[in-house]
This record gives sequence, structure tokens and C-alpha cells, in this order.
Amino acid sequence: MQFSLERMAERYFGVRPLFIGPGVKTGMPILYDNPREVGPDRIADAVGAYDLYPGASIVVDLGAGTTTMAAFLSGRLVYVDGFALGGHHVTMDIARGLNARVSDAERIKTLYGSVISGGSDERDMITVPPLSDDEREQAQLISRATLVSIIKPRVEEILEMVRDRLANSPLSADRRGHVILTGGASQLTGLPDLAARILGRQVRVARPLGIAGAPDAAKGAAFAVAAGLLVYPQAAHLEHFESRRKRQLMTGTGGYFSRVGLWLRESF
Repeated sequence: MQFSLERMAERYFGVRPLFIGPGVKTGMPILYDNPREVGPDRIADAVGAYDLYPGASIVVDLGAGTTTMAAFLSGRLVYVDGFALGGHHVTMDIARGLNARVSDAERIKTLYGSVISGGSDERDMITVPPLSDDEREQAQLISRATLVSIIKPRVEEILEMVRDRLANSPLSADRRGHVILTGGASQLTGLPDLAARILGRQVRVARPLGIAGAPDAAKGAAFAVAAGLLVYPQAAHLEHFESRRKRQLMTGTGGYFSRVGLWLRESF
């Protein structure tokens, strides 16, 4: 697979790709029994999270078929875990619950997916296309409350599994560590509040920043790992990776004049 991807990148993009794996310098020590078991997506997530929170942090990547976790303390990766449950399982629940096609279920989840109920949810209606192409079959209307009742139990199950796995991590007793959610499934409305209640920690959703020229569709949390892999080669040669806050303190960046300069560069 790696050979095929390398050939594709060289042929269509004119660049030689960098593959993150064992032996590649990330500037973050991996304190794991077998570092080769740590996937590159978790490493990219951990480096990005440390850039935001140099203390104790936990990255939870809610992917399509899997949910993975990476915990780090003071710039050291100390725990990784994962399980085979993710956003696609939410989509399949919607497809079964509404008797809809998987593609329509994914679209409904993306546009209307939520884990919190509102006062008007019983009145707000969503159109579900018919399962077949038979013109005699009519589209059905379901309330937003019905959709929430399908999505929320699965998301609660995923978050409870995350909580139980994190109980085995070195940060289980440290409640100060932020939880950073990323991945496509993290974009469900109300997820940070639900996750904070179940995990008992401060929670935020992370999205890619600093990728010039990226379309709006590629700036969501679903592209966090891809953006991290694009940025990673810029720091791959470093033995140690400093957090954004520490870099600002050392260089003076992030102040008023720096922000003015950044605005000028981006605007003209």
C-alpha cells in the first residue's frame, strides 16, 4: 500500500510523500511499551493538541469506523487506545431507524445531526427520501426530536467507552487535562456539552488552522489528521517540539504588533 501511495503522489502531485511511522522524529517522546503500535494519526493528533495545550491533554479522534485516543503529559505521549466504533455506526443507526439509504442517512446526519433536544424539535420536520426509486413511494417526514433519539444513544455509548478506557490511562486521576475532540463525528451539534458531562472534563472541538488556500469544506474537524500530516514535515527535523504558547513567549509572537502584521500579510 505504501508503495502505491508513493507512486500516486509522485505521479499526480509531483511530490515525494513523507510517511509517519516508527523511527520518524516527531519531537514528542512516545512512552508506550511498543511504539510501533502507535498509529501515525494518533501521533499527528497528539502533536497538534500539545501545540494548543502544553500540559495534560487527551485527544479523542471520532472517526468513521473507529474512535482513537491519545493522552500526553508535558509533551510526552503516555497513553493510546481505541475501539471499533465511530460515526459510521451512527449513520447505520439512522439508516435502520428511518428505513433510509445509507447515503441519505449520512446526509441527514451531516446537516441535522444533534445530541441535544430543543423546544421546537417536535415541530421541526426533516424530509427523508424514499428507500427505492419507485415514483409511487412517498418521502417521509420525521421530527428533529426523532433524529436526536436515534443519534444520542449511540454517541453516549461511544463516550462512555472513551471514559472507561481513559480510566486506565496515567491521566485518570488528573481532572485538569483538557479533552480535545476531532474527527468527522465530533461535528454533531451539542457534542462538547454531552462529552463534558460524561467524561467529567473540559471539552472542546478542534479543527485545522493555518492551511492557506484550503476550501471551507476542508477546514472542519474531519480533516484534522490530514491537515496535521501536511504540517508535520515542517517540524519533522526537530528533536523537541515546543508548544504554541511557549513559542510565543520565547519569540514575542502572538502580541498586538504580531497580529497586525499577520492581518496585513493575509489581507494584501
